[in-house]
Amino acid sequence: MAIPELAALLTILPAGLVAFYLWLLQSRKGSLPITTADCAYDKSKYGDILNWDKFCLYIHGKPTLIISGEFHYWRLPDKSRWESILKKYRAGGFNCIRIYFHWGYHSPDNGIYNFEDNRDINYLLNLCESLNLYVLAAPGPYICAETQAGGIPFWVVEKVKRVRHISFTGFKKYDPEFSDYQKQWFENILPIIAKHQITEKSSGCVIAVQIENELIEKIISLPFGLHDEMRFLCKVARDCGINVPLFTNDPMELGSFISKPSSNFFNRRSFGLDLYGFDKYLVFVPASNPTPWALKIEQDPKKWKPWKVKDTPIFIPELQGGWFTTYKLQHTFDDVYNFYGDAFTRTIYESVLAQGCTMSSIYMVYGGTNWGTLGDIDGYTSYDYSACIREYGYMSSRIRELRLGIHFIRSFSDVFTKTERVKNPNVTTSIKNVFNLQRKSVMKNVKRGEEVLFSFFRNFNDQKIPIFQVYVTYKEGQRREQKFYMSCLLPYKTSFIALGNYTTITGLKLIFSTLPIHLRIIQNNLNEIWLIPVNDVGELAFQGEVTVDGNLASSIRKVGHAIHIVSFDAVCGFARIRSVDSKGDLYILALHNESLSTLHATFEDPYWLKSNNLFPYSPLIVTWGTQNVYFDHSNSILETHYGDQEHEISILSSREPADHVRFQSHPTYPLPFVHKKQFTAGEKTSEVHLVPKLVRWCYFTTDFNDLDWRSIELKNGGPVENFYASGHILYSTKFPSKYSSTKVQLSVNMRHRCTIFVNGQFAGGHTTFSRQLFFPGSKNGPELFKNFGEEKYNITQFLHSNGNEEKNSVVILVESWGLSRQSVVFNDVTNPRGLISANIDGLIKETKLSWSICGVDLRKLDNSYNTTGIPNERKNLDWKESEKGICAHGVLPNDGIKWWSFRFSHPIESKFKDILNAPLRLVLYGAFTSYIFLNDTLIGRYYGNGDCAQHDYYLMDGLLKFGDDENQITMMVYSWETVNTEEIVVEIRGWEIDDVKKTGNLIKPKKGVDEDNELEVKPWIVRKEFIPLA
Repeated sequence: MAIPELAALLTILPAGLVAFYLWLLQSRKGSLPITTADCAYDKSKYGDILNWDKFCLYIHGKPTLIISGEFHYWRLPDKSRWESILKKYRAGGFNCIRIYFHWGYHSPDNGIYNFEDNRDINYLLNLCESLNLYVLAAPGPYICAETQAGGIPFWVVEKVKRVRHISFTGFKKYDPEFSDYQKQWFENILPIIAKHQITEKSSGCVIAVQIENELIEKIISLPFGLHDEMRFLCKVARDCGINVPLFTNDPMELGSFISKPSSNFFNRRSFGLDLYGFDKYLVFVPASNPTPWALKIEQDPKKWKPWKVKDTPIFIPELQGGWFTTYKLQHTFDDVYNFYGDAFTRTIYESVLAQGCTMSSIYMVYGGTNWGTLGDIDGYTSYDYSACIREYGYMSSRIRELRLGIHFIRSFSDVFTKTERVKNPNVTTSIKNVFNLQRKSVMKNVKRGEEVLFSFFRNFNDQKIPIFQVYVTYKEGQRREQKFYMSCLLPYKTSFIALGNYTTITGLKLIFSTLPIHLRIIQNNLNEIWLIPVNDVGELAFQGEVTVDGNLASSIRKVGHAIHIVSFDAVCGFARIRSVDSKGDLYILALHNESLSTLHATFEDPYWLKSNNLFPYSPLIVTWGTQNVYFDHSNSILETHYGDQEHEISILSSREPADHVRFQSHPTYPLPFVHKKQFTAGEKTSEVHLVPKLVRWCYFTTDFNDLDWRSIELKNGGPVENFYASGHILYSTKFPSKYSSTKVQLSVNMRHRCTIFVNGQFAGGHTTFSRQLFFPGSKNGPELFKNFGEEKYNITQFLHSNGNEEKNSVVILVESWGLSRQSVVFNDVTNPRGLISANIDGLIKETKLSWSICGVDLRKLDNSYNTTGIPNERKNLDWKESEKGICAHGVLPNDGIKWWSFRFSHPIESKFKDILNAPLRLVLYGAFTSYIFLNDTLIGRYYGNGDCAQHDYYLMDGLLKFGDDENQITMMVYSWETVNTEEIVVEIRGWEIDDVKKTGNLIKPKKGVDEDNELEVKPWIVRKEFIPLA
């Protein structure tokens, strides 16, 4: 090429790229005649009810913190447990939940929608209103959430070529057919949600509705998202009666679909929503960290490196509260919990607060269970998530730590809800990486110059030093500015918010506190009460002379003219602090960490109480001593849950206790507003044995010849197009006993697990799964190399002799671990599933293979996810009795699919069911595969060959029945190897957990440990008692 032509090309090329970018940018803007203004929240009409500014939401004109946690009702198959779990959200300090509403869970087929029984969302929203919980409603249509197809129904995936408008290339092109199906879902779900809006009902709970999920507008500055997609959904939402604010969540801080001024030429066709939010996931478990091309992943939890500190910007509406784990990894959720530690969620949350965030939702607070086949390829049965509340309902140390931080901000919400960052903080520290930043209150009730200061500390010091000095700069009136030091104790990777420049209701001026103040209570508009930890390092600095009395030993040191610094001994007790001018008393109550871990404070937002409470930020009642407390304000009843080692409850309340309730004065805190009560429910119950006998064993074997087979072309044999997308699909072929070779080989390419039978004999099996992008069985992203997933089997030994008149039969049992979830930019929901290809080499040329298929048609089920995929799973078959069950018979691969069933009695007598709760688990060991039903609900999938690390399966409380032998477990079993009787464990037990460190992790006997020297391990049992306070 000549130099002039090259120069001309180099001149034109940049202009061409710019022109292409501008075309791409405008093409993404779309053409639907729907504007941002058409879908905007009507502040002129509803602003008095719900409004916002750059600081926070206003509900009925009052600045309101939204402290939310994710809740998936569809991961709790027993509706009766929804209330008990949501009460634990309240006990954890939350005033809001975000709910993903699962389209596929409600719609098994086109035009069919089920909102009854455990899909009754009207009941759920009524329940939230009765529990005084706000709701951020997220009806998708796409929800991600590690569920099959991201919540999109199987029938939609079958009908639509561009799910989420994404083509095969990953490029988006608007698909009107997909939009019509989305509209169908919205028209069924949104009218129910609309009835519960805060703008429509005096006690409504829904304060905002999320449209779509993680919908990106631009990727690396390249236009990707379709504005018409968001336009259409927002307009449908408004047409369906949604009038609260609409919001979306960016997968990261990309600025997607923010409302922009239409006067700007480049923004004239843009579309934006009322509220903008983005997700924040900061720390991944090493073996789960996305590593697209890594071929060796460290799977030993003992070798994981500690998570590194990262900055935490503002977040709405998914803030990391744990992490999931997936197939082929050998760590459990207990390992994940240990990796993150007890303080992780609190530290992340307080880091977000430090950025000025007043509206966030933690994902997850309670994970639940991927019962049935709800989970996608990224998640097996348990969805524990190492969350604050463990799968079986235990409130772990993580929620106990987080709750202390929440108590602080809620009890100081009158000055905390609206703050600005301080550019030049008045504190420094003696070591690095412990002080984050400082904010000052800008609430209307705060005078200029008297702004309350909040200093955010988190110990990320490289040397892990727990004790350090805080240097405070302070100017008293017109006096010269002075600097003084205070000591602080903060263990590594923990956090707290320090209070400063604060005047108590009694008139005391706090300059700064290096003592964590976990809770503030205002008593009778006269006294103020602070709850602190037992801590002989931290200090309180007051302006002016103070006196201290009480049984909590203290010391005072004076700095400068009028600064008095108070410290306490490391004991429990109370102190009373006064000054000459005090109008009342400041009480300090020091609690041990064990008591703080059970500290509950009941806050009620003014919206729910409908009363003129002078101090809505002060808790109605405070307790400690029990693992869970819920205060029913309307009936003035305290619902308490306590364990074996919890014998009494301490109650801090200004109200006089009822005469008929046996309260005692508190020996440690002998104050008129602190009471103590001994528990009595434990006296009425005997020791509970939580290993019930498994009785009435029986079994039957699936006969493949009795199933209803139909012919197919193998290229059309996928699970989606045949509506067999849950669990298993069976494929079969028959061919003459005529061979052209002494070696006959079967080639199979399938997803994700196959088990092969030739002439009724087990011939082999394998798993195709990958964490790497594009590879066969990839858990994320399209499979570009799907043909590489083929495995070959020599089946010669299983065939009839050459020339035999009897035909050979091949049955391939294929199990799908679920459809990929079409997240962000990936077009992977159409990744191949089922039997992709199969061929037999070594047959004579004239042999033509024809294939048949059978499975369970999901369109005919009430619930698309409650099936193994084996057609005879619920038919009345000829069960045979077995005296000792599977543990006495073992498992043989040649048995094919064998069903085992047994019964057991609930270990708690029915007369105690209202005052005792003892969650149960099914424990399985042995190298076999099993699908597990509890009372006709598919609750779990077990893989003893190593494909999954889970051995303990939660038996949901609400699915269990009381009475003799009332509960039935049915297990569909098959294996790739012979499993001897001594290798098999099938038992039902309680949850023997770590109730000392409060992790909730299972404690299992260690091999080689002398049983006589081993600590006694007891199952977790909760006793309930209801205490009337009026």
